[in-house]
Amino acid sequence: MMQTGDIQPLSSLFNEYYQALCRFVYLYISEKETTEELAANVFISLWENKHKINIKTSLKAYLYKSAKNQAMSYLRKKRIESVSIEDNIDFIIKEKTPESIFIEKELDKKFAQAFSKLPNRAKLAFKLHRFDGLRYSEIAEIMAISVPAVEKNITTALKILHKELKNSIQVF
Repeated sequence: MMQTGDIQPLSSLFNEYYQALCRFVYLYISEKETTEELAANVFISLWENKHKINIKTSLKAYLYKSAKNQAMSYLRKKRIESVSIEDNIDFIIKEKTPESIFIEKELDKKFAQAFSKLPNRAKLAFKLHRFDGLRYSEIAEIMAISVPAVEKNITTALKILHKELKNSIQVF
């Protein structure tokens, strides 16, 4: 229906999924304005590419995958810009100061405490993905669960870690 240029289906999709996509993107970005912009970009891209898109999964899965791609693209761009700024201005600290060593140790302790509060399956999925660099499909095979179950476990881990570490990091 959208392919005919009718905006009503897009409007309905936006109303149904926008808030959920904002919450999902927030797990990656944690910046309200950026999160809202990236979630909106999912719908803009959907509209702009309505004639080219061939959705092979469910529409909901497509929207979430698009939201994740928006977040990952944003983070890559931000990391590249950050590195460029540091390179150009030469602010890279080559030696650790006693203060930075102390802060790093404190953050490591806080992370270990927060990590210990994760449910076992969420802890394993998070470790395999973030520390070992495995893809969701590989983790699913190792843990003998579905890919959506892996996503759910990692989301659970991220929510708990975010909640536990949010206040700790603001102190530093």
